Amino acid sequence: MNIQIETDSTFLVEQDIEVVERKGIGHPDTVADGIAETISVEYSKYCLEKYGVVLHHNVDKVCVLGGLARIDWGSTEIMEPIRVFLNGRISESFGGDKIPVNDICVSGARKFLAKALPNLDLDKDVKFIHEHTTYSKNPKWFNPESIADLPEYKKLCANDTSAVASSSPLTLTEKLVLQIEGFFYDSEQKPIYKECGQDIKVMAIRRKHFIDIRVCFPVILKYCTNIHEYWEITDKVYSQLSQFIRNKLPSEYSFNLELNKTRDLSIKEAKDLYALVGGSALDYGEEGLVGRGNNRIGIIPMFRVFSMEAAYGKNPVYHVGKVLGIVADEVSQLVNKKIAQTVEVLLVAKNGDDLLDPSQVVIRTSGKPNPAEIKDIIKEVFTRNDWTQKIINEEILIPKTGNLMYQDKIK
Repeated sequence: MNIQIETDSTFLVEQDIEVVERKGIGHPDTVADGIAETISVEYSKYCLEKYGVVLHHNVDKVCVLGGLARIDWGSTEIMEPIRVFLNGRISESFGGDKIPVNDICVSGARKFLAKALPNLDLDKDVKFIHEHTTYSKNPKWFNPESIADLPEYKKLCANDTSAVASSSPLTLTEKLVLQIEGFFYDSEQKPIYKECGQDIKVMAIRRKHFIDIRVCFPVILKYCTNIHEYWEITDKVYSQLSQFIRNKLPSEYSFNLELNKTRDLSIKEAKDLYALVGGSALDYGEEGLVGRGNNRIGIIPMFRVFSMEAAYGKNPVYHVGKVLGIVADEVSQLVNKKIAQTVEVLLVAKNGDDLLDPSQVVIRTSGKPNPAEIKDIIKEVFTRNDWTQKIINEEILIPKTGNLMYQDKIK
């Protein structure tokens, strides 16, 4: 493991302008992420309980295809169902024992959808399409006869040549976009406003001590029978959210808040506003794909280091982007806690490397810490071997509402 520490670094997030986005739990891309990761977790739990090992799977190619809805005041329906395209490779048997893959996948998808889109009728409005395969050049890779066909249980190696990145701590703006989406939910991830859907997007642009905020949230039409009620709902949310944001920001900060479209009194029809049936733009044809939305922390921070690795649905035993992504988060948080400085972490693993001994570790800090202290933290983190259990048992990568994502970091 080659450890490189760079001190006195300059970070974009500490400059005068910062841009941060959050796709809420009901956004099509977040839905795809959540379905993929929930399936991986449920499948892993099944395998561990029955066989004592996690079998090979990568179910990260989930695609959620929008349906067709009739949008009208107080009277709506989904006329063509939302389609959940369950795709990827997943082991269907172990030692000749057949695994109910389709049942596990649908159960996992429904479990996440029930939390993310509580207004959706999962029996009537959603169709599940199975396109999983066991295709591989190694016929036993996804149909192992015994644990001997799972080489990662002999030696845990990186499955790919790849890099992951992490940063700590969250900036005030990053915390704020999480808190704003979390404003719409209670501590059990249940909506506070029955009239508000879950496909919420938050965009914040900070210019020094001024933050320009746009929040888009859908109104559920069965609770809204005319244009006047629509504006009453948005006015109520605006008033309460404005006070919420004011209470979160230090006194030296000011902000501008916009909700949905600018009020236009000429608009009369529901289809011209952000008004939905089931709470997501999936109602009317929008689509979601794994990896097009938030990072592991639950945000899209435009001025941060990043990796294209999408962790959701990947194998929790050996996948670089998933396992080392969690490791990188742990390193960045622990180093930040130790030195109270901005920290960036970059881990690079080569295919076949010992997964927990990556080829390159790069640490960048904003000050001049003691390198020995940082190296001690790195060595301590990489001696741990509980990452798979953490991913599965704590379900840490399954998307949650903004008030629950990395809760310890946004207090």
